Amino acid sequence: MGNQLLSEEKNELLPTQQNPEKIVLVSTHESCLIWGKFYEEQIQYAQTVLSELFPELLYSLEESGDTIMFWLHIPPFPNKEAANREINKLRNLGIVSFRVKDETQWKNAISLGMFYDQNDALKQLRETEKKGIANAGIEDRSVLLKNIVIHNPTRMIKEQMQKLVEQFDDTQLVQGKCERY
Repeated sequence: MGNQLLSEEKNELLPTQQNPEKIVLVSTHESCLIWGKFYEEQIQYAQTVLSELFPELLYSLEESGDTIMFWLHIPPFPNKEAANREINKLRNLGIVSFRVKDETQWKNAISLGMFYDQNDALKQLRETEKKGIANAGIEDRSVLLKNIVIHNPTRMIKEQMQKLVEQFDDTQLVQGKCERY
């Protein structure tokens, strides 16, 4: 039978151990960077930036819980052209905005920001109204937050990630342990 044993219970061939003294146990955990907590639009932007800066970087996404956020937005327009006209008007007023694309009920709505604090959202709404935008409103939304997990980062990645995190409000980077792939 060579290097195989016959299993008495299942009558099948099992491989024998070749050099069991060379077996190395590997920890089930590894070093990782956890960057989060991102809400829906923010995670998309972060992933785009990561793919541009580190095209070969392997990372995973993990859910980190739900929270209530306050969405400052202009209600949906009847079509894309009307939404684009409003976006141009907002840009001329110095307001950075984007159209919410992924929810059919909010198609052609213009997002002016997501806020963890209702007072911050109200303050921004007042600023928007002062600039002449009268149709904006605030809606509280239950939002799923996510983390970006980078497994076994190099020292260079750690240093560059620290600089990148500073560009994303309300996010943080922590070194931790995570399950090995």
